[in-house]
Amino acid sequence: MSEVLEEAELAVLGAVIATGGKCVDDIALTGEDFREPFRGDLFDQMRSMRQSGKHVDQLTLSDLYPKHAAFIWTLTEHAPFAHAVVSYADIVATHALRRRLAEAGAALAGLDPALSRSQMADRAVELVDTAVGSQQQKLRFVRDILPEVIDRLRGKETFTPTPWGELNTQIGGLRPGALYVIGARPGVGKTVIAAQLAAQLAQTGLVAFSSLEMTEHELVQRLIAERLLIMVGKIKDARMTDRDWELLMTRKAELEALNIAIDDRSGISAGEVRTFARQVSRKGRLVGVVVDYLQLMTSGGRMDRHLQVAEFSRQLKILAKDFQVPVIALSQLNRNSESTALAQPKLSDLRESGAIEQDADVVMLLRREGDDLAEHLVIDVAKNRHGQTGEVDLAWQGEFSRAVEWGS
Repeated sequence: MSEVLEEAELAVLGAVIATGGKCVDDIALTGEDFREPFRGDLFDQMRSMRQSGKHVDQLTLSDLYPKHAAFIWTLTEHAPFAHAVVSYADIVATHALRRRLAEAGAALAGLDPALSRSQMADRAVELVDTAVGSQQQKLRFVRDILPEVIDRLRGKETFTPTPWGELNTQIGGLRPGALYVIGARPGVGKTVIAAQLAAQLAQTGLVAFSSLEMTEHELVQRLIAERLLIMVGKIKDARMTDRDWELLMTRKAELEALNIAIDDRSGISAGEVRTFARQVSRKGRLVGVVVDYLQLMTSGGRMDRHLQVAEFSRQLKILAKDFQVPVIALSQLNRNSESTALAQPKLSDLRESGAIEQDADVVMLLRREGDDLAEHLVIDVAKNRHGQTGEVDLAWQGEFSRAVEWGS
């Protein structure tokens, strides 16, 4: 144990005693943060005594630990400046994090060689997140949180509006920390809506788009069609006219400015989605994550498929909260939704797991109506934890891979 760390641990304990236990309220430590086990036990005991209203001093502690009485009576000698306890505690917490990360590294070095690449990646993320996340959350009282709530009430909350005003009226925009599930049958337009939402989010920062179904080239082709109004069929089939090419070259910089990072690996796990999001966040401010789509994710475990999908949705909700960004997850619907009246999907049609509905803050179910002359895309906000539900009727422009408000 380094001399600095030893003195810091003793100084924290001494400061707690010198203040009669009061300074425990100012520091975010637990006994596990102390390198020496008895010091950790002693700190937890002092915290417990403080919380139960008992006085903390050498006498009360010596009564509990008679074998360590001599040591306890010397502790205040190590804390000449009890008011500096936050600085002492920071040293202890920093060394504790280093130890946990070193332990995580040792565990990584000893991983079972029989594990697959995805299983190793999941385990690595789990070990590091456990090491970092084991630090105690800083205490925040109502007085600390109230200014943020007032800002939200004044409309200063950092919602990102969707491209559709009527949908914004219902859900308020895309909320940091929320999970948005978009469900539809194949071919209805899930990816189109997700791409438009990603492009909207990308105006304010970086977006991590995990495209498990489409390749990165197919997704960018759709973005070209939607942004420049070039028919997506002409782009896919290399039938672009000279005018199309001129438009593409003229506005190429606009497309390059889309801050959307695309991962088109198939069959990735929730851990790999998280790792990808973290990689993107290192390049700048992460403002959103998109997963297309949930049922294509894989798990190294042998649990039933519906339990796997339940775990995927839970992990995506945790991802949204940890990174404080909206996470948009696409989901297939059960085939029996095709036989429902007027082909209107319901929450119960979300495929393979009712946990998706439970974890989601907002569930939007898509369907198409009308004819070729006036085709509609209906977004049914079937669940909204923070506002109203109801339907939004948009004009479907499939040739340009987009949905727009009527009259646009």
